[in-house]
Amino acid sequence: MLMKVALPQLELHKIDNQFQNIPHAHDDQYQITVPVKGTCYFNYENRDMTLGAGDGLVLNPSDRHYFHTSDDASLIVIRVNHGSGGAGITDPAARQHLEPGAMLSYFQRWAGQMLTVEPADRLAVEETQAMALHDLQQILRGGGTEGKPAKAAADRNVLRVLDYIHARYAEQLDIDTLSAIALQSRYHFIRSFKLATGMTPYQYVLHLRVEEAKAQLRRGSSTVTEISYSMGFSSPSQFYRTFMKFTGVTPEYYRGQS
Repeated sequence: MLMKVALPQLELHKIDNQFQNIPHAHDDQYQITVPVKGTCYFNYENRDMTLGAGDGLVLNPSDRHYFHTSDDASLIVIRVNHGSGGAGITDPAARQHLEPGAMLSYFQRWAGQMLTVEPADRLAVEETQAMALHDLQQILRGGGTEGKPAKAAADRNVLRVLDYIHARYAEQLDIDTLSAIALQSRYHFIRSFKLATGMTPYQYVLHLRVEEAKAQLRRGSSTVTEISYSMGFSSPSQFYRTFMKFTGVTPEYYRGQS
């Protein structure tokens, strides 16, 4: 059985039971291969190796390889685009042990988040990618601890971002711009923002959009479709899903009760 979940800079693959492919390379992607059960027989640049459960192998872009698996195998393959989050995978050990149960838990969490992200919303996609890529970089570095940003500086930075978001929440925002305003990396910005507000940047944007949509519904002058597009949603169906998630009722029901 094959499973694939993909965002623009990150791909997750899960392979169960017997599988084999042919020699190939990924010109612009790093690849991390981790069996979580069974055995993977791997050929990397004409060198044969056997990977057991937890034997992770990191390939650089353009490394030629192929593999086949045992009948009972379960394999995780992660691909990260070079020049994006992949730039953070700097000189990892080519082969390292990664705890199978932990890797499976990470995979399930990442896949769940990627499957539910709104693909038309750039901020949602970038936020999901940034968090998953940070997790992956920490795993490959051995899970080292990180210092927290100084609270006063973080608070000042978040206030600047909040001003920016409040002026533009109905527009398409992106993580790079917001993290640059905060003078932080993508991951540290998301973490600082959530510590300050209790929400991720994308959740906060949705909160502002729903609050303004509620005000427009109470005024009663615009249709639900008009409101959905004016608030920056990619479609009325996205607006419906988000509105019900935040309020528990449909926009029409909310308008009728106002």
